[in-house]
This record gives sequence, C-alpha cells and structure tokens, in this order.
Amino acid sequence: MVAFSKSNSVRTPYAQPTGGASSGVHEPVDREIISVLGANCQLGHRIIEVSLRCGYQVQALTQSKLQHPADVDLRVLRSDGFLARDVQNVVRGSSCVINLCNVGNFVGSHDQLTSASITKIALAEMQRTRKTRYLLITHQSVSVPGDHRLGLHGLASRYLWPMMHRSRWRDMQDEVNALMQTQLAWTAVRCPQIKDVFGFGSISTDRHCPMGRFVALDRLARYLVHLKESNVYDQQAIFVASQSTRSSLASCTPKN
Repeated sequence: MVAFSKSNSVRTPYAQPTGGASSGVHEPVDREIISVLGANCQLGHRIIEVSLRCGYQVQALTQSKLQHPADVDLRVLRSDGFLARDVQNVVRGSSCVINLCNVGNFVGSHDQLTSASITKIALAEMQRTRKTRYLLITHQSVSVPGDHRLGLHGLASRYLWPMMHRSRWRDMQDEVNALMQTQLAWTAVRCPQIKDVFGFGSISTDRHCPMGRFVALDRLARYLVHLKESNVYDQQAIFVASQSTRSSLASCTPKN
C-alpha cells in the first residue's frame, strides 16, 4: 500500500522496451485503475483483492484505516467526511468506479456527503473523460421503470424496509434517479443480504424482480470486477442473487 497519488495517470513499476527490441530504452506502462468508494468493508476488501489479482491498480476512498496487506498497486485516501475533492481525486484517472457506500461501513450526516451526493460528484468528474464505468451497489428496495411489483422473493425488503428506513431509502432512490439521467456508462446492482458463505455457484441476474434471499460475498466481488468489462447491463438496474451448487450451506467464519 502506498501513499495516494492525485495525478491523473498512475504508472506501474513494470516497464516495456521502446524504440526497438535492442534500443535498451524502457518506459513505465499505464494500467487501468479501479476506484472503490467506501472500500473499508468486507465486500470492498474482496473487490480490492480480486482487482489486484486481475492486474488492475486500485484507488480506494475510506473513512477508517484500511486493513489490507501492503501493495504497490493499491492507493488509499482516508477521509472522515468524504469531501468533494476527495471523491474527485479518487475517481480521477480510473476506468471503473465502484460505489459501496450503501452496503459498507460508510457513515454520512447532515453536514457530510451522502451516497447520493457522492455519486453526483463522481458522475460530474467522470464527464471529463466519458470513458469511466460506474457501478453502484445498492439495496433491492430501490425501484426503476419496468420493475415487477410482485415477485416470489424480496417482498419484505422491497416494501417493509423503505417504511422503516425512509431517509436512507430516499437517498438511495435519489441516487439511482441521478444515474438514469446521465449518458455515462453505469449499472446499478441491487443486492439482497450479502453473506460470507461458500458452496455457491454463479451469480443470477434479473432486470425486473429479486430472485433470492442473499448473495455470496466472494462471488459478488468477482462478478463486479467482471462487470467492468461488460456492457450487457449498460445503463440498467439489475437484481442479483447466488445460485446454490451444494445442498448444505456453510459459513466461512471460523467457529470458536
């Protein structure tokens, strides 16, 4: 882990020859950057791990110290209130922005940014290049045109949860509404409960209604990094859930 750089481009420690194979001149190689907002949560940690393994560089914005092994390709900016300039600095230069503020440990207040305002600041910064993809991870109570009102799963989370958490739900809904008004590349991923479990297969997706009671943490992290390179759900809001490949459910958390 290295100090955060505010430059528009990030250079890797690797080099490639220029001016011919025998010239002996080497220059640093530009590599794609994934920005993670609200990274200090289980999902954020897993996304960082997957991104680094896939050869990406990562810029992370957190409110607390990020517990992650040192890595030259990981840059972290810690900000208690997520100031506008902090969001801009982390988003700048990246090819994909993943916002985890709705599902992580982000704590907003009246005098600080909310996830919706963070998204609006990020989108404004992304307008400079128009080459960045925005992935918003949010609650499955958020609705968009075309959703099915009744379905087999998610009735409690879609209708009871907004009544119990009106302020948060309004902020999340405002956030998705802002996405639908932009011409940039974006996908809103609406999740049920995120569990750290194993024994589950691929991620199921649906554009109209929830499909399951939870989504596996590791599979979701891999899916989000993969989604960066896909335009299948460009400018769409989708529901996700895990497909079971085993008859029994086992937790990854060690038992005392």
